[in-house]
Amino acid sequence: MNQYLSDLDTRRFGIVTVKADGFAQEDELAQCFSFCQENQASLLIARIDASKTPLTHAMERAGALLCDTLAYYDLPLSKVPKAPEARASSDAVVVREMVAADHAHVVGISKAAFSGYFGHYHSDPRLNKQDCDDTYVSWCASTLASTDPTNRILVAQDDAGVCGFLTMRLHEDARLELLLSGVDQRATGRGVYRRLIQAGVAFAAEHQLAHVFTSTQISNIAVQKVWCAQGFAPTNYVHTFHKWF
Repeated sequence: MNQYLSDLDTRRFGIVTVKADGFAQEDELAQCFSFCQENQASLLIARIDASKTPLTHAMERAGALLCDTLAYYDLPLSKVPKAPEARASSDAVVVREMVAADHAHVVGISKAAFSGYFGHYHSDPRLNKQDCDDTYVSWCASTLASTDPTNRILVAQDDAGVCGFLTMRLHEDARLELLLSGVDQRATGRGVYRRLIQAGVAFAAEHQLAHVFTSTQISNIAVQKVWCAQGFAPTNYVHTFHKWF
């Protein structure tokens, strides 16, 4: 089990928040609840593998609220014979790594993309919806400001400027995780998101990584279709619970 105080959530919502995952057995839940109480936490955000039904039931008995279920997808790079190429199109969209001059454009796109985004924060009726929007934007902004070389960001650009972004994280086990993404409203329906995913896979191949993985809410069918079209396959599902103290 991994448990820690979430500074980002604590600052955003004004309440001490603990995050936890990796639960293997039921008695770890009691340990986690004790950790929350010792740190005077008001909210626990806990992720539990959907295959661990007894743990799911124990969280429900403890009064936790199921706020979302994440679907995880993986693409082994051994199944990608070469870096995927975007389909030929007269719609000139170029995907490249972000530079400092792109920051304001990416933040602007993220604000629009995450307005009303229905993740686990928005599912909790006790959390302010504007604060929920701002949490994802803050996460994006902190990634932009990070000097950590494991954080990488791609942007899509057309003749009018930056029209999409994708944040990624390099893991020590030769995996690339695709994280936050957004597409400007003016560029919707033009395959920008697909091109960003293809570019992420190409980045992983160029860096000789073994796998690319990503996740989304189980109800987000549209992006899962894009992933499947690129060769990704589902690997596991994870429940997100909120427990208030």
